[in-house]
Amino acid sequence: MKVKDLIKMDIDIDVYDNVCDDIGIAFCGPLEVTEEGMIEFDTALNLEIELRDDICIVNVEDEFFPDLWKFNLKNAKSFFWCAAGYCSDKDWNRWFRFID
Repeated sequence: MKVKDLIKMDIDIDVYDNVCDDIGIAFCGPLEVTEEGMIEFDTALNLEIELRDDICIVNVEDEFFPDLWKFNLKNAKSFFWCAAGYCSDKDWNRWFRFID
C-alpha cells in the first residue's frame, strides 16, 4: 500500500517513518489531493507504507540508493504536515480538498 492509498481511507492514524520517526504527526482521512498537490507531493504519495495497530509507518528507505531516504523523508514530512494544516491556507487550498 502507498501513501496515495492511505489518504483515501476514512482513518485517523499517527504517521511515522521507518528511519528516525521524524514525521510524527496524525493523519485524518479521507483527503483528496488536487492535481497541483499531486505534482507537489509526487514523491511522498508514491512511498510504500505499513499499517500497524494504531500507526502508519512510511518506508522512506530505498534499497538501490541508500542516501535517498533523506530526500524521501523531507517530502513525506512536508506532505503529512501540510495535510494537517501546517502550511498557508492558500497552499492548503491549492493542494488538498476534504472529501464529504
